[in-house]
Amino acid sequence: MALKWLRDNLRHLKFVLWGVVIVFVLLVFVDWGSGRPGGGRVEAAVKIGNREIGEQDFVNQVRNLQEIYQRQLGDNWDQFKDQINLGEQAVQQLIERELMLDEAKDVGLVVSEAEVRKQILSLPVFTDESGQFVGQESYKRVLRANRTSPREFEAELRENLLLDKLRTLMVEGMWVSDLEVDQKIRQEKEQASVKAVQLRYERFLSEVSLDDGAAREYFDSHSEDFRREEERVIRYLVVDTNKLRRLLEVQDADLESYYNEHTNDFREGEQIQASHILIRLGQGASSDDAATAELKAKRVGELARGGADFLELVKVHSDDPGTKDNGGDLGWFGRDRMPKEFEDAVFGAKPGDLVGPVKSQFGYHIIKVVGYRPDRIRPLDEVIDDVRFNYLEAHAASEAEVRAGALAKQVVGERPDTDEAWQILADADEAVVLNESPPFGIDDTIPGTGSDPAFAEKIFESDEGAVGGPRLIPRGWIVWQLKEVRPEGVPAFEIARAEVEQQLRKDRAMALAHESALVLAEAWRGGGDVAVLAQENNTTVVDVQGHRRGAAFGALGVIPSLDSEVFVADIGDVVGPVTLPGRGVVMAGVEQLTLVDPSEIEGDRENKRRQLMSERADRLISSMINERRR
Repeated sequence: MALKWLRDNLRHLKFVLWGVVIVFVLLVFVDWGSGRPGGGRVEAAVKIGNREIGEQDFVNQVRNLQEIYQRQLGDNWDQFKDQINLGEQAVQQLIERELMLDEAKDVGLVVSEAEVRKQILSLPVFTDESGQFVGQESYKRVLRANRTSPREFEAELRENLLLDKLRTLMVEGMWVSDLEVDQKIRQEKEQASVKAVQLRYERFLSEVSLDDGAAREYFDSHSEDFRREEERVIRYLVVDTNKLRRLLEVQDADLESYYNEHTNDFREGEQIQASHILIRLGQGASSDDAATAELKAKRVGELARGGADFLELVKVHSDDPGTKDNGGDLGWFGRDRMPKEFEDAVFGAKPGDLVGPVKSQFGYHIIKVVGYRPDRIRPLDEVIDDVRFNYLEAHAASEAEVRAGALAKQVVGERPDTDEAWQILADADEAVVLNESPPFGIDDTIPGTGSDPAFAEKIFESDEGAVGGPRLIPRGWIVWQLKEVRPEGVPAFEIARAEVEQQLRKDRAMALAHESALVLAEAWRGGGDVAVLAQENNTTVVDVQGHRRGAAFGALGVIPSLDSEVFVADIGDVVGPVTLPGRGVVMAGVEQLTLVDPSEIEGDRENKRRQLMSERADRLISSMINERRR
């Protein structure tokens, strides 16, 4: 279950570009976890056309992704970090960002200085209480604290605005009909509760018999059903980056060298450790409420200064649910992480001091300063796990490419043409795995290699036996050979015989299932007990509550054809049997219906239209990225 969750979230991280392109701002101005180090030319990690993405940009992106996962997974991060290929994700995101920037420039989009300034002023960290700019000195101080410069930060901001303009242009260019909008609203708001009964075809297979000529006759009358598009099969060696990362030997000297070359990555500004008691004051609170909260805060502060146990005061009086159960502990934090009033108070105090009440947008705080650490480079022994992780992430990616290059040369030189010969190549390196694809068409995603239309095109341009690579895929680098070409057309009966007989048996079993379902449905409509009827047919009743159009009917899955009948039926009707291709038939008794009023559809139409336009634009973005990859 946890791995499925990870896979689902990986897909979101990869394809929802607009979360990716603002990662930098989110990390700097919300979590303050890692800035962008500057200075010095770095080696190219990725080339896109004539442009290079530097190694430092790659390392930064890996770190950004790592922090996103750490926030999402929390204590489970250590359990999953070896299963997540941050290096390949980082490369893909950097490439996708550059490709979209190219697209934005090609359509003539630009960002003005005024737009950059407006965006800066939209970030609370750069404005004071009155909404005015904090001034150049404070602006630069915040950026320095996050190891970047105005030039770098504003360049990043300009690119984000450019990408945002591109997306806006795409959204505005989408067209969604009223019919599509209305269908979506009905899908989201209409509900039905039903009892469903499914008869699967498999239970009728034992009743099907075939004579000698039946399969041939069926093939002759359905030959086009067995037509095959041209398909190809490849075998390929994967230099698996995750495996390689676990296998690479790391010497202490390597880690020390990496640490010394990246010391700025481990710089930590001055830190305060503090605990607090929050007397919450909601937004829009009246003057009387504010006075009451302030008075309570002063009294709690007096109790704290009078020697009362701070932990007990937190339990009794604090309104902060996030720290109430741990003594109000806020942990260690640097400047620009807390509201300005709070920050000024704690950084102006010393360990052991009690300060406040201090008012912020959240209410009144009574603060106990626990510890202080000056600006420092965190020592190697303190960050050794991060150093090892970053070192391996960067080196596994480059080492995988090197090994794949060597494999490609070996394959070209030796021309192995059997599975056994390819397996020998794989067995020579623990980080290498031999795979064989199922048959695939030119428009298919090749299982195990990620979405890469250009790769499929390359294979379909090749002759049987051709080899290629190294090529980057999400798992690492591959070297491949076109093992088999399956031509387009209708195969001879003897070649397709097993498939024909299987399909004929299935068709006849489906027909028997439908006949039985007609009898069951009629008995159900006549007042029969559906549980008894289901048991007589060796099946069960599926009780589905609060079903929405397009959602699954419980364990039966998504059945659009059944939706179409249920949502136009009356309460008490039994609808069906509905044929489920490849599965059997299903019937449903409608017990409850909640339908949307036409006036409600009218009121929601424009908001829903904008949402659908946005979703359609996201799909177009993915298509554009794939096209530019070609």
